[in-house]
Amino acid sequence: MAQHRPINLERFLGADRLREPRLHLSELRQPRENEQALGGRRDGGKHRRSIVNAVRRVALITDFGTRDPYVAAMKGVIASRTEAPIVDCTHDIAPFDVWQAAFYIRAIARYWPDGTIFTVVVDPSVGTPRRIVAVDSAGQIFLAPDNGALTFVIGIAHSVENESLFLPNGSTTFHGRDRFAPVAAALANGLSIEQLGPRAEDLVRIEYQPPTYDRGRVEGTIVSIDRFGNLITDIERIRIPFPSFAMQSPDIIRVSTTYSGEGPFLIIGSTGCVEIAVAGTSAADRLQLERGDRVTIVPA
Repeated sequence: MAQHRPINLERFLGADRLREPRLHLSELRQPRENEQALGGRRDGGKHRRSIVNAVRRVALITDFGTRDPYVAAMKGVIASRTEAPIVDCTHDIAPFDVWQAAFYIRAIARYWPDGTIFTVVVDPSVGTPRRIVAVDSAGQIFLAPDNGALTFVIGIAHSVENESLFLPNGSTTFHGRDRFAPVAAALANGLSIEQLGPRAEDLVRIEYQPPTYDRGRVEGTIVSIDRFGNLITDIERIRIPFPSFAMQSPDIIRVSTTYSGEGPFLIIGSTGCVEIAVAGTSAADRLQLERGDRVTIVPA
């Protein structure tokens, strides 16, 4: 499990992206039809920096699975306190895997509208003095333990310390039900993030080495393995500084535009990042590569 330490977000995101408070490493967001590339919105490019006027919904991200009563209990608490929609993003984050949660959020958040309250309960340290934090990121709110799950979220953070929002007589082992759920419901009902508690600084960030983009060489990391065994890297195609590329490996000799064909190959996946795949089988098993392994891309 990766240890947690602060990372240099200016180096990671670039100083220009730090001034734009919406997400993240891959917030090289592809403009949708009729949208401007810079503004990225159909409102003429004016980013709303507050959740105040947005339609609100609660989006759940947990490592609970669906077999046990935990998700249902959380949703019951939320539903009893707000009429806002509750959406299940995933409950299949690997147990205790903060790294996976952080990259999952990075992959999906840009596709969600303003007013979304992402409620993230991947909480190996539940019951300890670790903080619960809420971050307002240009009209979206992220509610999570301060353990690195929000590594790629840039915005104004507050520590959740308003105990009047919590369930009375709550347990020390199920903050998802007793704290996160009622706080998410309160936010969905219009509570401002400032009413949760004081500003929070120095949020925990996962230990992570961002990719390097040089004219003759790009180095990145396998950050995720999907259920098909595709190896998803953090190397963004639009930042590779040469028109055609190959992987510095004798086992991967071609680039494909579809998940078909012979042998291991590189492909640009739906996130805009380079993936390593094998048609019809798991590239992770075939190549014996793991999350965290470094990969190198060179000009073809």
